[in-house]
Amino acid sequence: MYRNSALLTYYTLTPLHMGAGSSVSYVDLPIQRERHTSFPMMAGSGIKGVFRSLAERKWNSNDKEKEKVNKIFGPEDGSEYSSSVAFTDAKILLYPVRSVKGVFAWITCPLVLKRFKEDLKSINSIENFNVSEIPDDTKIIIAQNSALKIDGNKVGLEEFVFEVEGSNNINNEIINKLKNYIPKTETTEQSFESRFAIVSDNVFADLVNYAVEVRTRIKIDQQTGTAQSGALFTVEMVPSEAVFYSLLFTKEINVRRKETDSNSKPKENNQEDEASNNINVMDEIKSLFNNGTNNDTTVFQFGGDETIGLGFVKVKINIP
Repeated sequence: MYRNSALLTYYTLTPLHMGAGSSVSYVDLPIQRERHTSFPMMAGSGIKGVFRSLAERKWNSNDKEKEKVNKIFGPEDGSEYSSSVAFTDAKILLYPVRSVKGVFAWITCPLVLKRFKEDLKSINSIENFNVSEIPDDTKIIIAQNSALKIDGNKVGLEEFVFEVEGSNNINNEIINKLKNYIPKTETTEQSFESRFAIVSDNVFADLVNYAVEVRTRIKIDQQTGTAQSGALFTVEMVPSEAVFYSLLFTKEINVRRKETDSNSKPKENNQEDEASNNINVMDEIKSLFNNGTNNDTTVFQFGGDETIGLGFVKVKINIP
């Protein structure tokens, strides 16, 4: 049984492509999306693979460290025992879109905020902020000091113009709570409140489907070093500045069992030796964040784009 839990939040520093395979649509390589909402997501299996890869690089000093990797993340063949960690799929929390004023906005919607509150309960973290409903698709809720306002009561996002819902200005409480969870950057520290906005569920669904980055790339012939004829393809990407979140569950494990004598009775071990064999998996996962210093944020690379500088994501671990 999993005993410890945490919230992981992800801030995309560069465009991100967590691939969903090939497609017959106008985009050859689409991003991963939830089946029922079509919201962008990051599969938990891919997240776990990135954490395991980092652990192997940091802990690959001797056989004991290799054994620790296998005990925490599970053996590669999967035949002996199961993993001691579980990563859920990462859901979208804040999505960046172009704005007529203020350059860009972080948008969310009532459905996303309600799911976030509900998911926090799974790790015994209760948040009591209120989620305001949007009266219709033409309305938007922003902070009083928002940088997104046009002529006082209008906001322009992408190709759409919204009317500010004046009776439901965003409470600073919800902004401060979200700000505490997401990784810190100069942008989030200085302008999160002024760029934050809540739109209706329908508008949010439209924007996360169509306000995406699509790049056209071409395959290079490895022998000639030139572009290969007929090898154009398009790649869909989540834009930089997007924020996702997922849940992490762990359990304590023991690397080595007690030695037994010929009669299969446990040999006497002192408590200190026995305790030294126990692994607190949550502490080990946290040690991957900047070598276990007080900084609980570090940069990972997702999506397998090591050579072209994509997929860099700032990740924060939030332990209740």
